[in-house]
Amino acid sequence: MAKGVLSDESKRLIQYLMANEKIAAKVKAAGGQEKSYAIYSIEDCGTIILGETKYRFINRLFNCQFPLTFVQFASAVWDALVDFSSGLSKTALKKGLGQEIIEKTQRDKEYDWAIERLVDCYRHVCNGGGANPEGFLEKSGPSMTEIAVGKTPVNLHINLDGKVHRTVRFPDCTGQAHLVADIGVIDVHTEIDKSNL
Repeated sequence: MAKGVLSDESKRLIQYLMANEKIAAKVKAAGGQEKSYAIYSIEDCGTIILGETKYRFINRLFNCQFPLTFVQFASAVWDALVDFSSGLSKTALKKGLGQEIIEKTQRDKEYDWAIERLVDCYRHVCNGGGANPEGFLEKSGPSMTEIAVGKTPVNLHINLDGKVHRTVRFPDCTGQAHLVADIGVIDVHTEIDKSNL
């Protein structure tokens, strides 16, 4: 995708991030002017338009909207992610991710890269960030049998006897160290629902 342009997938990922109330609150606060914003729209150029009413045409007609640059949007999401994290993850997000976001959004205009990075950190690094609000990413996100290492999916073949297990390494949010995940079957058992008996 061209620099300074958002792909359709990145727009969908922005909706995924904005489904989290704390992230949405940070983004709306970045609009400033101490106003309450009811809706947002995403432009191809990365601008996020915050609207005071639920109706875009009224927002445009009466100029009840505030354009947020992509750099402002990405910075607000980063700020929310720092709030979600703790310990070494918080330090890594403050130093590593913060610098990456500035370079990739302001200097390089690589908006799709920045969105993918923010979503990765939200889902895998931040405390409680693995939630899937409103079913977003169900089609493209990891499942019980597939995860992604970088951009390469890794299929996990798990036998019920628990003998198959796989170790997966992937970069942490600073890109300097690797997180190691040992994946396998811990327990398989049967539960009977007695309420239907």
